[in-house]
Formats: sequence, C-alpha cells, structure tokens
Amino acid sequence: MYEIGDLMTDANRKPWLTASEQIDHLKSRGVHSSLMSEDDARAYLEKNSNYFRLRAYRLGFPKVEEGTRKGEYANLDFKMLVDLSIVDMLLRYEMLPLTLDVEHFAKVKLLKCIETEGEDGYAVVSDFISSYDGTKPDGTPCNSLEDEILRCKNSPYTGGLIARYADFEFPAWAFIEVISFGSFLYFYKFCAQRFNDREMRNEFYILQAVKSLRNACAHNSCILNNLRADKPLHKPSYVVTRELSTIPGLGLDQRKSKMSNDRIQQIVTTLYAHRKLASQGVSEHRAKSLAVFVKRMNRHVDYYRGNLQVSTGFDFLTKVISAWFPVDAD
Repeated sequence: MYEIGDLMTDANRKPWLTASEQIDHLKSRGVHSSLMSEDDARAYLEKNSNYFRLRAYRLGFPKVEEGTRKGEYANLDFKMLVDLSIVDMLLRYEMLPLTLDVEHFAKVKLLKCIETEGEDGYAVVSDFISSYDGTKPDGTPCNSLEDEILRCKNSPYTGGLIARYADFEFPAWAFIEVISFGSFLYFYKFCAQRFNDREMRNEFYILQAVKSLRNACAHNSCILNNLRADKPLHKPSYVVTRELSTIPGLGLDQRKSKMSNDRIQQIVTTLYAHRKLASQGVSEHRAKSLAVFVKRMNRHVDYYRGNLQVSTGFDFLTKVISAWFPVDAD
C-alpha cells in the first residue's frame, strides 16, 4: 500500500508500513520534524490522515542536488505536509458549495431562457430525450438517457418525480431535478443550440470545468498536491482570462502560467461562474467564507518560500478571490 522505494523488486507491490516506519521512510528522504515532533507526526498519521495521501503534497519542494544528501528534500518539514493537507481540505469545503450554487443558478437561468423563448417546457425536453434514441446490437430500441433516469427510480429524493412521469413526458422544471449534473449540462447545450444563444454555448464549457471540480471535491480528491504549470486538457475560457486581466497585480505571464494548470483553471473558472450566475446575497455570503479561507491559506505561507508551485499558487488565488469576492471592511 505504501511506497518505500527499492525495498521491493516488484514496483507494483508496496509493503505495508506502520506509522513509525512511515516516519522513518520520510526521514530517509530528508523530511525532518523541526516544526512538529515525531510523536505528533506519528499520531497525525494514525488518527488524521494516511501516508500515501499526505506524501502527495511533497511535489514542488526542492531537493539537494549534490553531496551526501543528494536526492533528499532540502528543507521539507512534516508540518508543511500537514499544513498543505489542511488547506487543501478547507479549499474543497469552499469550492464544493460554490459548485452547487453554480448548478442551482444555471438551472434558474435555463428555465428563464425556456420561458423567454416561448417554449411550453415539454417539447424541448421531449426533443432532447429523443436525441438519445439508439439501437442495441440485437436491433432493440434503447435510450441511454431514459436508462439513466430509471436507475434512480427507487431514490428517496427523485423516485417520486420519476414515477409521476413514467412516460418520460417531463416538463423542464421537473426534468432538471431528475437528471445528473452532466446530463443537465448537455441539456443546457441543447437549449443553447435550439435558441441560437452564443452566451449559453460558451457557458456550457465553463460549466464543464465546474462539474470537474465538483466531482473532485465530492470525491475528496487532493487538489493542492500539483500546481505546476503544464499543458492543460482544455484552453482556458476567453471570457475568464479576459476578466482575470482586469485584476491588479496579475501579469500576463502569471495568468498564462497559472491557468495552464488544470486544477487552478477549474478553481478560477468556478469562481468566475459563481460571480456571473449567483445572486448578490449568495455571493456576499460566500465572500465572507472565502475571506476566512484565504486568511488560513496564507497563515504559514513562509513555509513555502522554496516551493514556487505553492507560494505563487497561493498568491494567485489570493488575488483572484480578493478581487472577485470582496468583503466590506465592517
């Protein structure tokens, strides 16, 4: 389960290490315990986290390049890994509610658009569901979206609605309550094309990034363990990068570098989507919580002077959050 370098010849099988052995292995890699005692570190591994997850935050910390300590971490303390783990947890706790807000207000906007276009709310859903019609290898008709909905027929939350519309003749306001967020996004795109709404088409791609971040947060995935510049899966949205360019202190090179990281890109895109779609009251509420998070994120920023991935990443997120979610002085 836990990695320990060359102790095993089979690279795909790792020995199980006790908390004390995990501490010893970290020490052999140059991780010290100046800011946190070994006893506290051992207790943390036994009660608060696990070695495999905690060591993921080591990326970006510089290593000694020559001498007897070559290959070891130059100045990595166990407490730094713990701090990053805590900040990452708090980041997920901030981002998940934001993604849920975005989903809610995207649904509100879509229903308003359907109303504005003069739709009755039924035909557009029927046409969308029909777009999933297919045929099984044996020639039997099938519909993957109907199958997705039926998988939730026994849900205590949506089962009643599904039973009420057993013929799949849903009105839009009920339909968006029984489909997954992913299917909702494709319904959003379908409506954007139906209404020839360019803004909604662009929002579809923004909402895809929000969905990815929501899934990562909901599955408790690590986020801050990899903030390096890279080739992103998708180009950042033009409207998001344009909005970033108005933030004081964010130069072009910094914006390009940070938005080339998929994780930072999804966080920033979610912040943008929330700012664009959510109500003023909800935004103000989230701003207060985000301000508390930013303060905690930067509490030990001095730990990361040698880790540019983290220090510049924290600086970037601080500037974006402070600009887009300001909090009144009082």
